[in-house]
Amino acid sequence: MAVSSKNMAFRRDRASELRQIADLLDKHLGDANTYCIHNAIALLQNSEIIPVLKDGSTDENIWGYDIEDFELPVETVKHIKPDDIKDAKAILNIKLRADIRKWNTFEDPLIELSFNVTLKGIGKTVYFFGFHIDKHTSTSHSDEPHPIYHLQYNLNPRKSENPNLGEIFYIDTPRIMHKPLDFILGIGFLTSNFYPTAYNILIEEANYIKLSKKYQTSVWRPYFHTLANHWKPFVEANIAWKPTSLICPILQ
Repeated sequence: MAVSSKNMAFRRDRASELRQIADLLDKHLGDANTYCIHNAIALLQNSEIIPVLKDGSTDENIWGYDIEDFELPVETVKHIKPDDIKDAKAILNIKLRADIRKWNTFEDPLIELSFNVTLKGIGKTVYFFGFHIDKHTSTSHSDEPHPIYHLQYNLNPRKSENPNLGEIFYIDTPRIMHKPLDFILGIGFLTSNFYPTAYNILIEEANYIKLSKKYQTSVWRPYFHTLANHWKPFVEANIAWKPTSLICPILQ
């Protein structure tokens, strides 16, 4: 089943935005492996491909992409441990599925999200650490509260049967409530935390600011608006905690 022309126009717009962020990364991070972004762009532009959801179903109103093994250097190594680590990088794997009909509304536009980051440190040996930001979609019972979007640490991202954890105590919790991230918002998250030199360059680019604002409106606005609406009545005149950059420094 081919995707309708209306939905393809939407997908081409999202592909164009991914191309814009890839161009910015090529411009300012000369060795960025943006080929993985262009793979996602090609699939978005292919009207014969409809993303498959976890349950195996498809719907032409669903769009999304997979970006595999996108790498950024880790610049924030001042307090890194172990001391022998001299070089590090962040490796991102993201799988996103979203509903075209909910884009730019106050509904959650995402159906599935897996934003997995592995940090690789190179020293006398190779060290690994990781975390993911996921959308919890399971209907099975759990004893722990599951924020629908949560950040969770992973001390064994390579899934070793016998990882060397040293004195670290590993446990599956907590699941920390976190705003959702697509790839474009994820670039701001990753560079601001791990590669601030690149982030400071990107925020001087008008096109990056434009992209960030667009995706913050589409992805973050319904998330924060829904949270704020819990405390009714929501009165704009009562907003006294300013500026918002104190709460979220990468908000544009």
